[in-house]
Amino acid sequence: MAPLTAAFPPSKLEEQIQYLPNGKRRKQPVNLKECELKELVQYMCDLDGPVKDPKSKVQCEPVLRLFRKCANGLTVETTGWEGEE
Repeated sequence: MAPLTAAFPPSKLEEQIQYLPNGKRRKQPVNLKECELKELVQYMCDLDGPVKDPKSKVQCEPVLRLFRKCANGLTVETTGWEGEE
């Protein structure tokens, strides 16, 4: 299981990624705008109708998630951060 991490607003993302999980500052600063933008589509699904009804249908909606993949191997989810300027 991954360790718990503190929640912070998207506006603090650039500041937060400058530190490693152990709290030490990264040797090389990371500029997210220079990192390659990637996207991932996931789906959020709900059952439309009663669980035991064979006529019930599963309705799914796409959820777009954005990431930045940096040259140093760091990958950061930036969905809430993109376009925040």
